[in-house]
Amino acid sequence: MNTTTGRLKFGDVESGAMMTLHFKTMPFSNNKYNFTEPFMVYDMWAEVSHNGEYFTEHIVKAEDHLKTKRIFVVWH
Repeated sequence: MNTTTGRLKFGDVESGAMMTLHFKTMPFSNNKYNFTEPFMVYDMWAEVSHNGEYFTEHIVKAEDHLKTKRIFVVWH
């Protein structure tokens, strides 16, 4: 399977807040023959820290999101 993991880190200079956005993607198509969306984000969560407080927020949960998609594998 050809999946990708990544992260994006950004912050606010004035308040000192920092956020790291983690994500996982995979190739995806709406149907078997026409590739309409090159990648699908199937898991995403954010880690936020501000004034000594830290919390994690799940934005897209993999187990919930993948239940709604029909994944297929192309064999050559």
